Amino acid sequence: MRIARAGPPSIHAAAFAGVAAMLLLAATALPLDAPVLALFACPFRTATGWPCLGCGFTHAFQFAVRGQLGAALGASPLGTLLAFAGAAHASWTALRFAGLPWAPAIAAGTRMRWACAVALAANWIFVAVRTRP
Repeated sequence: MRIARAGPPSIHAAAFAGVAAMLLLAATALPLDAPVLALFACPFRTATGWPCLGCGFTHAFQFAVRGQLGAALGASPLGTLLAFAGAAHASWTALRFAGLPWAPAIAAGTRMRWACAVALAANWIFVAVRTRP
């Protein structure tokens, strides 16, 4: 990971920050038992009986934005981490848009990409063991 002084954020960073902000706002506004979310079943889980890689993320986001960290971690540890990372990234990007000189740019390297892949696999194992078919 290399840290350098940041200029304005890239279009990718702005897009990710916008998506993160919308997901967090949706998680605060929509209850999980609302018809919009309750009508859809995971096609992967329906077909195989196993959880998908993102299984539990919706619940984790909803619990995390409401401050129920135990329930969020129980639903999906990686989903909880992504909720907090999304909030941090949206805030960080807003600081970079403001042009603050102390908001450095952080570039992901190969190690960070491998760490993300390992975290995704570990989270899937956790969810699969917790919700065995």
